[in-house]
Amino acid sequence: MVDLLIKILTFTINFISKDIFITFGFYSFLYIVFSFFLKKSSKAYEFDNISCQLISFSGLVYFSCFLLSIVFILHKGEEEKFSLINRMFGPYWFLFFLQPITYLIITQLLRFKKVKNSKIARLLLVPFFILTYEILTILTTSIHRDYLPSSWGISFSLPDMMIYFPTKLLFYLIVVVVFYIITEQLKKFRSKNKQNTNI
Repeated sequence: MVDLLIKILTFTINFISKDIFITFGFYSFLYIVFSFFLKKSSKAYEFDNISCQLISFSGLVYFSCFLLSIVFILHKGEEEKFSLINRMFGPYWFLFFLQPITYLIITQLLRFKKVKNSKIARLLLVPFFILTYEILTILTTSIHRDYLPSSWGISFSLPDMMIYFPTKLLFYLIVVVVFYIITEQLKKFRSKNKQNTNI
């Protein structure tokens, strides 16, 4: 049972970080670029507001799953417990906590209107969403493999990227729409409950 819960939590953490946060970084960059051409009363501003609400909520879910996974791993077995404690309190302990705390802070900053509506603040947050510490580690180690620039390579080709990014953005847009529908239904349900209790 504990193994299943750990797998579910790990899947949720990976889904939020790779499919929600990274895509939100790309979306934010595109939104900032296109916002210079949009009217203030545009539907895009409304969509961006919902998108920021989703990211703030996802940040709380991500951090909660991170803490729950620690608790479940500590109760799993001696080997996993020893490995986790070594990562948490070993020489690189700060890297263990850095990514979840960073995600928690930057996602909750989007609750503030000054941050959410400021193009400069949003642009400053984009690298923190796109470049995770895992990706930075992979990039730096792959660049340091060889000193010859001709041997540096990226596994994505141009056609792959032309398919990958639009697909990710489309999936993110669908997630935002589903989040909007759920929140609207919850608001209607709450208002009905308030009316029923007042009667």
